[in-house]
Amino acid sequence: MAKRAKKVKKVVKKAVKKTVKKVLDKTTVDEKVVKHVNENRSLYNLILCYIKCYGGYVLALGAGCTFGVNIWAGLGLIVAAAAWGWWSTCGCKLCKGGKKGSCCKE
Repeated sequence: MAKRAKKVKKVVKKAVKKTVKKVLDKTTVDEKVVKHVNENRSLYNLILCYIKCYGGYVLALGAGCTFGVNIWAGLGLIVAAAAWGWWSTCGCKLCKGGKKGSCCKE
């Protein structure tokens, strides 16, 4: 009985994979997304730049709000904000051989 169940499971899995592949081949969603991103590349780069530059501030704000509820969660968010700030500006420090000025300006 166990062998039959394994065999049925294997056949069903193979059929599901085949069906999913057919459906994905028929859709062009991924191509549409890539086309949209390529058309609006500068906007996406600007959004990602602001997330990189100001994401640490958002984490710190969330940490301040969380301290009243759970000190450990707030402390974790503060550590995450500090790490975000360090890693996002690390390349801009002159002592690290980085570039001058804002990290958002390339």
